[in-house]
Amino acid sequence: MVRRYLVGCLFIIQCAAHWAYAGTLQADLVWYRHSLQFSGIEDQSLNQFLRNVNDPIEQFRLSSDKAPWAGNFFAMENGGVAYRWQQDTFPQEILKKEQAQSLTSDEIHKLSPIEKYDLYAGNKGFKGTVHELKNRGPLRQDPPVQFWEGFCNGVRCAGILLPEPKYSVVVRGTNGMRIEFEPADLKALAGASYFYVEKYAQIGAPSQTVNSQSLPHPAVFDLALRHGLARGNQAFVIDSNLGPEIWNESVVGYHRTIEKSSLLNAVEQVKFPQGQTKVSVKIKLETLGEIDIKDSNNPTKARISAGEMLTEINTGYDLVLDKNGQIVDGQWHPANGTRGVDFAWFVGGKGHDAHYAHQGGNPYLNYKTIRNLFKESVHPSCRRLFN
Repeated sequence: MVRRYLVGCLFIIQCAAHWAYAGTLQADLVWYRHSLQFSGIEDQSLNQFLRNVNDPIEQFRLSSDKAPWAGNFFAMENGGVAYRWQQDTFPQEILKKEQAQSLTSDEIHKLSPIEKYDLYAGNKGFKGTVHELKNRGPLRQDPPVQFWEGFCNGVRCAGILLPEPKYSVVVRGTNGMRIEFEPADLKALAGASYFYVEKYAQIGAPSQTVNSQSLPHPAVFDLALRHGLARGNQAFVIDSNLGPEIWNESVVGYHRTIEKSSLLNAVEQVKFPQGQTKVSVKIKLETLGEIDIKDSNNPTKARISAGEMLTEINTGYDLVLDKNGQIVDGQWHPANGTRGVDFAWFVGGKGHDAHYAHQGGNPYLNYKTIRNLFKESVHPSCRRLFN
């Protein structure tokens, strides 16, 4: 679940004694507006949302056609996308050319997603597989792979930006061998391709040493829920671990309750000079994290829209209002444990992993090839007659 890119992030290593520190409203608002440009969501109504804290949509969940699909993060310690998930192992040695040519269709079917890809793309010496094992797998030495590392960032991106693969896709490799990609294979490859994404913006920044170091501004996060998710029908991603580990989960729904309104106290008047009152907002987020690989081999979007496969995060914040009732600032409620909103991020465009080979991306993994396999899985053609 590690991310090695933080485009435009603002690192502020600071934590208030009582209230968790957050970025400024204006700074995070700039990045949120940037995300709207590549998400296709109009931003003309943002000021309206800042003026209206009592939004009528108190609860929301994405419909099945808008919801992201679910997948597994393919833990790097198990092989990453070189994990042979149908055999619960990873390659102990790279297949030789002669060995590969003698494999039966059933043996090919049980290979890892990246091994199948290498066979299909004609990557000699299984170069893509070698790269994954040594750079994003159990053979990586500097630094050693952590138990929580994987492709959850890429799977979250792909789940939001690509249609869900539904059917197995049968293709022919460069030497004519029959190769079958199952939906779980395609989801894994898409997750690797989206390990680096073309268009990206984030609010807040990941904690480095202690919990809740630079949370997203609560007012902008509130906008992401009410404006981006509920009005724009666009899922986004949060890091749900308030500590140094990164656990990426897609936000697909929420319950929002305004509990009370009150005047600012003396300390808050100094802290928020533009403010006059505050409202306490309680949020129950519905998020999509990891599911079992075999479960990901079946359609998931309808189940997600029905509330299955989701987990909850209970959090909250105060929104500070000026004399006209407009949101001018905010503060997060103290966290209860390590689960919450460490930072939030938004994505668009293509999988750019191959473009970041200098940062560990896989240069042998072609996004266009994966995208074409997805198209075939969503709308199968006569190729399915090979099954």
